[in-house]
Amino acid sequence: MIQVVLLMTGFWLLMLYDCIRNEPKQRLWLWILIIANFPGAIAYFCKRWLLRRKISLPHYRKRSHQLWAADTQSISKTHHNEALNHNLLDDLGMFEQAETDYQQALENTADSLQPLWNEVFIDIQNQDFNSAQQYLQTILKIDPDYKYGDASLIYGETLFALGESAAAKQHLEKHIQTWSHPQAYITLAEILSQQGDVENACNYLETIIVKIKESSYFHYKRKQLISKAEKLLRTLKR
Repeated sequence: MIQVVLLMTGFWLLMLYDCIRNEPKQRLWLWILIIANFPGAIAYFCKRWLLRRKISLPHYRKRSHQLWAADTQSISKTHHNEALNHNLLDDLGMFEQAETDYQQALENTADSLQPLWNEVFIDIQNQDFNSAQQYLQTILKIDPDYKYGDASLIYGETLFALGESAAAKQHLEKHIQTWSHPQAYITLAEILSQQGDVENACNYLETIIVKIKESSYFHYKRKQLISKAEKLLRTLKR
């Protein structure tokens, strides 16, 4: 088990390193890699790493079709659609088809949060932040603390990406009262700096730097977040 965890961590670190060095859409993919962790690394590997090296994945449509046909005899249509989507993502990286299948699953499980959560990441991948916002609103209405606050954090980040700075600021200020996600503090600092409130922006950054240093974050995450916060802080203090 430990070996598997180490391999997954090593793969994640490799994709993170490649993203920092080579990825044109670095901000988006760093966000996905940090929030989604290993699943995010798989998505990055399929959609960016392989693409830059012009390596195609094996085509498993026939094999997957046989598996799906067998599954229909033992599982419901909703679960079948969800399994279909995961095979498409893992085997083929076909985000458009995966989105269609998730939509079908959602029609049958309107109160199921996992399909909604997966839709969010598909929309973020496609930079369709308006759609992501709608799914996140639904998730947060059902469970405001979904994924230990990750849904709330991404909702704030999505608002910021849509240019809704005032709404993002209000949401993230409420978010950090419950959750201490470093990215929430960093985004708040970015919003405040854009609004000309440099003093409070610096206060947020200084606060989260201290919290990160005192926290139990893994070393590689702690170092990256501190570096990001300190870089922004230096920029604001010039």
